[in-house]
Amino acid sequence: MENFNKCIDITFRGSSKQLVIKTPRKGIKPDIEITGTLTGKDQVCDLEIRITNLYTDDILSGYHTVEISAGYADTMSKTIEGSVVNVYTESPGPDKVTVIYCTVANFDAWLNKTIDLKLSKNFTLRNAVAEITKALGFNEAQIDSGIAQSTCAAPLEVNGTARQAVNELKKCFPDVNITVDKQFLKVFPEKQQPATVMNHTLKALIQAPQFSGGQVSLIAPWNPAVRPGDFVTYPTNFYQTTMGLSPFSSAYVTSVQFSFATNGDQNEMSITGILKESIGKTEK
Repeated sequence: MENFNKCIDITFRGSSKQLVIKTPRKGIKPDIEITGTLTGKDQVCDLEIRITNLYTDDILSGYHTVEISAGYADTMSKTIEGSVVNVYTESPGPDKVTVIYCTVANFDAWLNKTIDLKLSKNFTLRNAVAEITKALGFNEAQIDSGIAQSTCAAPLEVNGTARQAVNELKKCFPDVNITVDKQFLKVFPEKQQPATVMNHTLKALIQAPQFSGGQVSLIAPWNPAVRPGDFVTYPTNFYQTTMGLSPFSSAYVTSVQFSFATNGDQNEMSITGILKESIGKTEK
């Protein structure tokens, strides 16, 4: 992967309009920075977009959602969808910086949409998630095949927000993570290896892996496809020979923080994960 030709494309959408900001694949690029966090939990994840000398003030009002494609000129991917919370311009100077504060995914529906959930005893996790997904108007959930048919012996009734429904559902399935990603729910096991494995190979690290118990912290150039619930494989040969580190090379991702810009050196993600050999043995 070419880590130098960095690109960010952004689409803002309102009820009757949209604004597209596209990074040229060659030549001079606009200054766009994005930073954010993905936790894999049922909590609001923040996303901040900073654009220097934005050519229009129209972005300051009327847009509700944002879609971001990011990566490198030859490997762009649709990365994040979110809800616009606040837009403002920092104190004007030689360069004007427009700051767009967002939440990752459609957390407005997640926090405020009312759901009337009634499930008979022995319902499956798949059926429960499907009912919540339908009420939210989301796309079909991504649910790990190894836990999809898990059952709950007791019935479940919830009349409240989607988040309240998920919190009650997690009491039936305490070792399952349910989070919002783009316009769908992602459901994956918390303390065991998932049956459906999405694996990403990190070709380089920015610094040596940091190990603590059965967990590992990694800092690498940002791969926009990496999500909590995925696996990452990372190079360790150099660190094993020079620093005497344990020969672990694969981890189960529990959170991702990222910082990425079209210009300059800003290109980093911090991953917290569980070593593959320790899944099921380490409490998070």
